[in-house]
Amino acid sequence: MPSLGVECSASCLIFIPWFVPPCTTLPILAVSFRLMRAIFFGLISMVSLPFLAQGQSTLSFPRAIQPSELGTSGFAVVNPGTDNATATFTLYKADGTIGAVSTQTVPRRGQISKLGSELFPSATNAGWVEATSTSYGLQGFWLGGDFVNFADGADAAASSPELILPIVTPRSEIHIANTGTSRVTVVMRLYGEEGFELAPVAVQSIPPKGFFKAESSALFPSPNLATATHVKLTCVNPFAATVIVRDFIAGPSWAVANAVPSSLPATNINFPNVVDGPLSAANYRSVLGITNLSANPNDVTITFTSEDGLLVRSIQRTIPANGAIRDIVRNLFGITDLFLNGWVKVTGLLPITGFVAYADTVAGEVAIVPTQSEPQANLLFAHIADLPPWLTGLALLNTGSRAANIEIFALAPDGSLIGGAENVATARFALPAGTKTSKLLSQWIPQTQTRTSDGGFIYVRSDVPVYGIELFFSRSLLILSNVAAGKIVPGITYVPPPPR
Repeated sequence: MPSLGVECSASCLIFIPWFVPPCTTLPILAVSFRLMRAIFFGLISMVSLPFLAQGQSTLSFPRAIQPSELGTSGFAVVNPGTDNATATFTLYKADGTIGAVSTQTVPRRGQISKLGSELFPSATNAGWVEATSTSYGLQGFWLGGDFVNFADGADAAASSPELILPIVTPRSEIHIANTGTSRVTVVMRLYGEEGFELAPVAVQSIPPKGFFKAESSALFPSPNLATATHVKLTCVNPFAATVIVRDFIAGPSWAVANAVPSSLPATNINFPNVVDGPLSAANYRSVLGITNLSANPNDVTITFTSEDGLLVRSIQRTIPANGAIRDIVRNLFGITDLFLNGWVKVTGLLPITGFVAYADTVAGEVAIVPTQSEPQANLLFAHIADLPPWLTGLALLNTGSRAANIEIFALAPDGSLIGGAENVATARFALPAGTKTSKLLSQWIPQTQTRTSDGGFIYVRSDVPVYGIELFFSRSLLILSNVAAGKIVPGITYVPPPPR
């Protein structure tokens, strides 16, 4: 798809958490989606990956999209399998009835990216989107915003009877989709750092396949909302949810975070990229959020390690039952260095979840990246946007005890090779134990900037499981968005095509 047509001024090689984009390139989601057409910065995924039952894929995108927003909302789906996949995109209205349907073919070992207006050109009602396929292992994400001042997105959200929205602010929208076939009654509880409920419980009934959307200030009309950190959502049957946070840290901005199942067993979480401080024309700010998923106090150890490994700072905190920590990284560790570039590890005695929110306080861009609880030997990032006015970047972290031999591949939508480890020397390298690296995608694979159109996906292969995130951004630095890291599910072996 064509690129977004946003002009970029001056160059500014500052990759947010990994590097600061020298001018940026928005997601081709916007690009190839024609979502304005053409992105950077990489970030991570979480368990909000698609629900995968053996032999089928279901991708839930619980954001309720207005008809006027379909032209600036896009979806990307990657098919790592060996056969073409037929994916059915369904727009469900608030009452659960079908508003529109679109059937698309996702090429074998390829990708599609479409604007909502391309999928549902005749839609007249707001709705959330579910993509289903009889093919196994599809990965996907959505992207939205005005693509002038802000944009962000999230991967397909997990469904569960109990979910945690890891962030809430006075200016946030909560979106809930009933992904099941029975009516659900969702109970919403607002919590602060100390684990106390800050407002009366909110309750909402949602019909099968229906949705509910509300401002946090309307759900919880309480003066304590400014001190709130997270929301617990409970029900008898599974459902999915996401939150859109406006003007958090900086603005104008629009950042997205999926709700995560409270049953997650993770006691160890990692954030591959954390940056804070002035760099070139930008001033970066990283805010770390950690939520205690337990009804008991949770002792956690939080460690910051600089990219060069010379600065290591650990602190211990006890997070109250149902409580949380949210703080600027440099304040949390008491670090006074002018510029911080590194990664963070959090270890708890009981289950935890979390996020890092990245912002440039000068340009106003903000993106939220969820935690990645497990490293993977194979990572998929569902979209590439690397032509003007966008850039794409990746951050990779090796927490293992030996060096990881990394191979990076950029693939076109039809599954053909743009460039990669087989024919580009810089796309194959060793990442030492306990270290991270972050670069623009074009620094590893220059061919991503010599094509005639954006689109496609990124595949990362390693002989040691690693963590990874992708971000794409506008070269003007006004827009920053996360593309979650998907994984190759068991039963699928993905092999990149050879160079032509």
